[in-house]
Amino acid sequence: MQMDVHWVREGRPCKSSGALVGKREWRFLHRLGLVRVVSGPTGTEIKWATFSPCQASLFFISDWLADLAAPYILRYYLAGWFEETFLAPDDARARIIDVAARGDIHLMRRVFVQRRDPSLSGMPAALRRAWGGTNEVSDASVDCVLDEAAGQFRVIRVGQQSTIARYWGVARSSYPCANGGVNDRDVGAAYWEVLQTDAPRYDHVYAAMRMPEGELVWIPYQRVILPSRGSQGCRQVRVFTEIAKVDISII
Repeated sequence: MQMDVHWVREGRPCKSSGALVGKREWRFLHRLGLVRVVSGPTGTEIKWATFSPCQASLFFISDWLADLAAPYILRYYLAGWFEETFLAPDDARARIIDVAARGDIHLMRRVFVQRRDPSLSGMPAALRRAWGGTNEVSDASVDCVLDEAAGQFRVIRVGQQSTIARYWGVARSSYPCANGGVNDRDVGAAYWEVLQTDAPRYDHVYAAMRMPEGELVWIPYQRVILPSRGSQGCRQVRVFTEIAKVDISII
């Protein structure tokens, strides 16, 4: 299926450079401030780096949207790649202008966590089953044990059907499972509460994650954390996650 690639610079379309990849695309987006538009019968993707000099190009593209096919995928870089999808050109246009106006903010955090009420709508079905105790032994969870001596949690099992396994595999040495990083501290802070209260917890999380191919991507996901006990009585948590829309606004 034919997809047309366009590059816009300083508010005007420029000679197409085709589908650039790797360092060449990075230079076009981040250094030169170009915006890439890929459009075809199945939809339109608009890609840019927020800190680059691209505002004039974004305003040009926002006026062009009505002539491009929906849905509209906005992929923009701000301390990691964000991805948002809109069905209506007016909604995509409003969001492009909004991000352009606030794209110079500095994100000092890489993880945002909000505790949520599980009675509210929006919890994925798999997480609702986990919350209700009907999915605790499934292979969709990640198990973490409290290392009492080190005062931190270690991943001891990655379920083959878990979100982590789908993207990074089941190795306990993968990026999301590593100990000691900012993500580890902020994502794992709720584990302590679950063990102290011996009660489950439901969260929305937005985290910048390093993907296997090296890109830093902002991933929104929901999670349920359950208290657990190991075979030798050690304290553990069982974590179920699903990539889904979250009620967290970063930009």
